[in-house]
Amino acid sequence: MCGIAGAVFEGEGSRSARRAVECMVAALHRRGPDDSGIASLPLSAPEQAAQGVLGSARLAILDISAAGHQPMADPETGNCLVLNGEIYNHRELRRELGARAASWRSTGDTEALLQAYRVWGRECVTRLRGMFAFALWDEARAELWCARDRLGIKPFYFLQRPGMFAFASEAHTLVECGLAERHLDENGLAGFVKFGSVPEPGTLVRGVASLGAGEEIRVRRGTIVERRVYWSPAGITPGLPAPDAGRLRSELERAVREHLISDVPIATFLSGGIDSSVVTALAAQNAEKPIRTFTVCFEQPEFDESKYARDLSQRYGTVHHEIRLSEAEVLAAIPKAIESLDQPSADALNTYIVSQAVAQAGVKVVLSGLGGDEVFGGYSSFRLLPRFERFSGVLGRIPAEMRRYRAGGRSEQATRRDVSFQYRYESMRAFWSDAELRALGVDANANFGPIDPGDQFTLTARAGICEMQGYMRSTLLRDSDCMSMAHSLELRVPLLDHILIEYCLRNNAAAAGTKRALLAAAADLLPEGTALRRKQGFVLPMETWMRGPLRKYTRDGVNAAARTCLPKLNAAKLLADFEAGRVKHSRVWQFAVLGHWFERCGLQVPTPKAQPALA
Repeated sequence: MCGIAGAVFEGEGSRSARRAVECMVAALHRRGPDDSGIASLPLSAPEQAAQGVLGSARLAILDISAAGHQPMADPETGNCLVLNGEIYNHRELRRELGARAASWRSTGDTEALLQAYRVWGRECVTRLRGMFAFALWDEARAELWCARDRLGIKPFYFLQRPGMFAFASEAHTLVECGLAERHLDENGLAGFVKFGSVPEPGTLVRGVASLGAGEEIRVRRGTIVERRVYWSPAGITPGLPAPDAGRLRSELERAVREHLISDVPIATFLSGGIDSSVVTALAAQNAEKPIRTFTVCFEQPEFDESKYARDLSQRYGTVHHEIRLSEAEVLAAIPKAIESLDQPSADALNTYIVSQAVAQAGVKVVLSGLGGDEVFGGYSSFRLLPRFERFSGVLGRIPAEMRRYRAGGRSEQATRRDVSFQYRYESMRAFWSDAELRALGVDANANFGPIDPGDQFTLTARAGICEMQGYMRSTLLRDSDCMSMAHSLELRVPLLDHILIEYCLRNNAAAAGTKRALLAAAADLLPEGTALRRKQGFVLPMETWMRGPLRKYTRDGVNAAARTCLPKLNAAKLLADFEAGRVKHSRVWQFAVLGHWFERCGLQVPTPKAQPALA
């Protein structure tokens, strides 16, 4: 696990490449405090100066010796690689490569990828199982090859302009180190206002974008010469109407077992819910030593799930830690969490708080149950989206549950006859209706980027693809990466193993209803009562705090958002409506986060174009 960065400059700017990458590596130190490195690439040509540099800030997990240092070069080919993430099948790849690989110098996954590229070329990416974002310099072709994992678990942000290509694990480093200008991207802002996070591939920084999940690019002399999607759910062919419980159990066991590969001890987040309990149970059964489990406990009993986590820990003999947090401790962490955000998010606090607690206990790697809701139908969207599709155009006669789903006209949007399945999904996930967005002065057409749910799937499976390519990727995965790495903690998500995902989508694992397929395969792993308990999740009493100890912080943030980047936001009215209970707290909190983030980053807002004078 690392923070990676790099730049390729041509012409007069070539001398700036190393200085810029050194700056970015320093800015990414929290992602990789164990080691760092810079490597210059041989890009010079007789007719024009050029320079390329790769950099890495390393969190040592696999091969923690000096042999795992990055950037890693292949002395036989001159190729050079920086890798963020983990390739869980790297030992299997080593066996496949056999004598075709050069002599091995390390035991980690970075060298396995270098050698895989040497033998199989760019097609090696289809053999990788894991979470990753990487950049590999091919010396013979004089080009940079970059790729991101299939689900978009690890981030990769890039910037291109004439004669320059640069990338980093966090978007803000491209700004802080002088590569990207401090200009607000209005499309990214519209996406944040609509969804509470910036939808991929956009960011709030003009010119900085995210490489797509399952996408690769080739760069020559600072210019992208090819972009290719090597994996997409749309390429999956449907199979059985429901998964076989035994086969699903085998896939779950394999996925968790592979995610245990590490040269440092591994722990799990154990909330006591179904997803984290299944992951923890399988990890405990497959680990060579007793694993550590962590449960965050609260003073307020309505937010405390520690009993259920304790029951599972006792059943599997884990080394269990109950971290009891007072209200004062959580409140003190919230401003620090907002300061740690790479891109603003209305939904990141929980991961920051639990990651901080686990990292302070000396843990470097933790397994999470993230992805269980998206894969096994844990959201109301799996029930309501198919109904919106079926009842399109007949709002007056649809069930009351659908009419009540969201206020502000979003039910009407989701049931229009003339819209796509993606539009219905985005109407459900939106904080505001199209009319409200226009009143706020932002583009109502902001979306989660290209989502292809595939007509070959059932409506339920299509809802799952939308969740994975929408809310999960642009909010949950980005927040989990940023907030865990703020504490130098690697967060792994075994339920997002791509082979498991393919099996579940192919066989409609979400169709039976909330977690039924998962329970059919793994209910025997859970203590009595866990499967029947109402879904709770890691919930903070934000509404209460925003009217109490966070009142000033909230008001300052909302006012800052209106003052800096959303001039049509009526902050006074919004805050008054919230105090009177007429507005959901999430609609207010998103602007509080935006205002504090915007003031810290200091982006420049584009000047509105002058309107032509009336004759």
